[in-house]
Amino acid sequence: MPDRQTFSPLEHPQAKSILNDPTAIRTLVQSPQARELIQMLQRQGDLNEAAKQAKNGDTAALQSMLNRVGQSPEGGRVLDSLKKQMPK
Repeated sequence: MPDRQTFSPLEHPQAKSILNDPTAIRTLVQSPQARELIQMLQRQGDLNEAAKQAKNGDTAALQSMLNRVGQSPEGGRVLDSLKKQMPK
């Protein structure tokens, strides 16, 4: 498994493929783990602004938030659980 400090969930092949599948996105974001991750990210800062920047191609702020969340035991658990839910 990649080091959580350098792992980029947004660049993972599974993440890239799921971004093109609206049904998979809907299923994933409605999961309890996704809701927990969103709450963790909201505590890190302005999630809405980071999401807008990511939508416009600048993923640095969102990636930084994900990295910080992933460094905590709870965040790592949630990210690992979400990774297991992604279609292969």
